[in-house]
Amino acid sequence: MNKTETTAGKRLITPLEEMNVIDDFLFYEMLYDEKTGEEVCRIILEKVLKRRIGEVNFTPQKMIPGISQEAQGIRLDAYITEKTGDSSAGPDIMVHDLEPDKRKSKKDYLTKRCRYYSDLIDVQIVNTGVEYEKLPEVVIIFILSYDPFDSGDMYYEAKSMLKTHPDIPYDDGVRRIYLYTDGKLPENPDDSDIKLKNLLQYIRRSTEENITDETTRRLDDIVKATKHKKDVGIRYMKSWELERELKEEGREEGREEERANTEAERRRADAAEAQVDQMKAELAKYKEKFGII
Repeated sequence: MNKTETTAGKRLITPLEEMNVIDDFLFYEMLYDEKTGEEVCRIILEKVLKRRIGEVNFTPQKMIPGISQEAQGIRLDAYITEKTGDSSAGPDIMVHDLEPDKRKSKKDYLTKRCRYYSDLIDVQIVNTGVEYEKLPEVVIIFILSYDPFDSGDMYYEAKSMLKTHPDIPYDDGVRRIYLYTDGKLPENPDDSDIKLKNLLQYIRRSTEENITDETTRRLDDIVKATKHKKDVGIRYMKSWELERELKEEGREEGREEERANTEAERRRADAAEAQVDQMKAELAKYKEKFGII
């Protein structure tokens, strides 16, 4: 059996042993262990950026508040700072954000979401005392189970440019990379493209069949070790139970709201009917007074 039923017998959940790296819970648990977490971040960044990654610090599930109490904050799946060297002329770090995402329902506003993420990352860096001219480069990487731009490609990258003068360099320090796990390779792919494709296929479907090289073999070792930890299984069941309770509470609140709305509509209908009856009574009196038949 591939899925497990709830006590209600309706909703199905994915067993922990069948989860993939792209799933929020498993990705977080892989990063929760500081040692393996750093290795996972390094594996992904090096394959996506096609270079060696320097010294890094990372925070899984990093919360960044909005600019006010009313403004929406964000939760970054993996916030990574890479040390790039000391420089009085500029920043000595580069910021990376890794976002595995299989929620196709949010596809329509993915680019606006990416924009908001980069804006809040800048705000929280400036709030630490960094002057805006020394803002570090920010690289936001979405790893997607769906094609964000419907062109069938594996790799999409967006950067700002001078639309009127595309030949003039314009670098605001933000790179936005969208990776489609089932997308096709570019024409004449090199070895690094093929390795990235292998990695993405494993992230989407973390099974033995998708272990195709040394990198995916190592990632699979980490996946299996994470899934076999007793406390991870306990946390998964607790998180699922909490999710179920919250959804049930939400449904109950919805039912209460529906009942309240129904009652309010009934009261409005009764009031309208009473007003019509009053108008009819007044009209009858008026006709009687003036002898109108």
